[in-house]
Amino acid sequence: MTIDASSTFYLHREGPGILLGMSYAAEEPGFRLDLSDDWLPDLTAAIEHRVPALLDVGIAHGWAGLYEDSPDHNALIGEASGVSRFLYATGFSGHGFLQGPAVGEVVRDLYLGRAPFVDVSPLSADRFAGGGARPEHNIV
Repeated sequence: MTIDASSTFYLHREGPGILLGMSYAAEEPGFRLDLSDDWLPDLTAAIEHRVPALLDVGIAHGWAGLYEDSPDHNALIGEASGVSRFLYATGFSGHGFLQGPAVGEVVRDLYLGRAPFVDVSPLSADRFAGGGARPEHNIV
């Protein structure tokens, strides 16, 4: 996969074609699942900048999906302080699939009451109560 962090444009081989996309900066928060062409001018500009040879190939398919996000664009992993045994792992900002195996081990350890192999305390939802959240700058 190739990602242009400055624009969020990404592409990679997908069977006989190329899968490409990018985040749409003007999208309003919510649960809209219908496919829109509103973001195509931004995508076209990114393609023209990074891979202009693709400008004339056309788009065969499209889809719209939800992008799970936290206020600082970092995951939330831990056990709720106010509800006994309420474990959470969410808000991965598009990184969840890549982090899934490790997060699965962490949640397993939290469930079993043992210390995870990595300290996830900075990813606690409680970080938003004290203003200690650190924003992520590479959002794709």
